[in-house]
Amino acid sequence: MSALGKAYDAGHVSFLELIKVITTIAGAEFAKGTLIKTGTSSAKQFKQQDYPNWEAFIKALESKECPVAQFEGTARHYGDGVFGLPACPFASSIKTYTSVTGGLPQDYKSVTKELNKDSTITSNLRIGNGAAVSPFCGVHQSIRSALGSQLTIGGKKVTVYQLGCKSGSGVKGIAEGYCKTAMVAASKVEEVLDDNMCCYKVAIED
Repeated sequence: MSALGKAYDAGHVSFLELIKVITTIAGAEFAKGTLIKTGTSSAKQFKQQDYPNWEAFIKALESKECPVAQFEGTARHYGDGVFGLPACPFASSIKTYTSVTGGLPQDYKSVTKELNKDSTITSNLRIGNGAAVSPFCGVHQSIRSALGSQLTIGGKKVTVYQLGCKSGSGVKGIAEGYCKTAMVAASKVEEVLDDNMCCYKVAIED
């Protein structure tokens, strides 16, 4: 409890401090791998789901009956499978931590840099590579991608592409390579991020 008598969420503070400790002891690359593994493991706690068609999938997202929405909240659909997420699910954790410490650790920058490097693990999940703006993206984007792999629409598998993200200070990160693969203009992602913290595409595999 603070000097002003305000109680803080110990889970929020401990999680962010744990990222700092792992980075300090084992390095940014190891921290990146740990965060991604945490995300993909967390996704396994949700059940696999099949939706008869695209309309049913959108309805499930809007009603939060879809695992993706249950985790991160309701995203806005901008057409052609492009979505914008208004609020970061880690926003409250960041707010709690910074209210205690006064700011995020400098070590976080090295983890974010690692997430944006082209690597097998990030490419397989279609995360980072320019779209990470903080270490939390490593967990968040991994969970969303892994959850997408557990969904089917009309019996077909789903692929999620992380296209861009925006930091709390308004800095945008764009994964231009994924934009090209997903056939979404980077300018479109920029527009979506004007009013959202995250932009991604959900594609149905042929």
